[in-house]
Amino acid sequence: MNYRHIYHAGNFADVIKHLALVLCIDYLKRKDAPFCVIDAHGGCGLYDLSSEQAQKTGEWVHGIGRLDDMPYPPADLALYLNLLKKDRAAGRYPGSPLITGRLLRPSDRLIANELHPEDQKTLRMVMGPKKNVTVTKQDAYECIRANLPPKERRGLVLIDPPFEQKDEFATLIRQMAEWKKRWPTGIYLLWYPIKAHLPVKELKDSAASLGLPDTWAIDILVHPAHQPDTFNGSGLILMGAPYQVPERLMALLPLLSDRMGLHASSVTPLNISA
Repeated sequence: MNYRHIYHAGNFADVIKHLALVLCIDYLKRKDAPFCVIDAHGGCGLYDLSSEQAQKTGEWVHGIGRLDDMPYPPADLALYLNLLKKDRAAGRYPGSPLITGRLLRPSDRLIANELHPEDQKTLRMVMGPKKNVTVTKQDAYECIRANLPPKERRGLVLIDPPFEQKDEFATLIRQMAEWKKRWPTGIYLLWYPIKAHLPVKELKDSAASLGLPDTWAIDILVHPAHQPDTFNGSGLILMGAPYQVPERLMALLPLLSDRMGLHASSVTPLNISA
């Protein structure tokens, strides 16, 4: 529980992760039926990019900082950027619970979970007293198990572990099988780091083998994937991908790669419905 996201808030990985989240929720809102979002690793909810911690790494400068001055972004990118405007003007960056909360309709629901005691307290303050938002303090995987399937039977689970544990990839592989048993029709958005020694391929292969419909991998690299002793990038596994969301992301990647100076990016199908 030593990981603090303030050092990385607003970086290239946050941009891609939150853009994917926004596009998934945008799709869910196209139907009147309510949905539930489970954010298993909620963090603080809002990050001051002028803080000592954020300034120490400066990662946001090469992430959201490269998008702040875009005069006419494409519609899908604007959907994400418009949710950040007030915070960016104040030198802040919203986390996934706050972004999600801004997209909810009164009938929709958010479960925002954070185990770190200080961050959970901050998250509760940031989210405020909203009837359709519940802030919990549980182990992330316990939170997911406790809430699958949600009563709405529609929605998304965001899994964004800090990867402090050496066996986190193995844990995720076991957990994914449980998620399928509990809620095979859900949307799952899983973030992972890319380093030369990490078993990223095994994670992707396991996701593909589950047989969940429309499973995709989105990889974003700032260095070659096999460059040793460095953080080379990050990825997302999107299981139960909403219609056209992977293609919408794919269409934006050339622009984002150019603006943020990425080494490479890809959107790859792992298991696609017939």
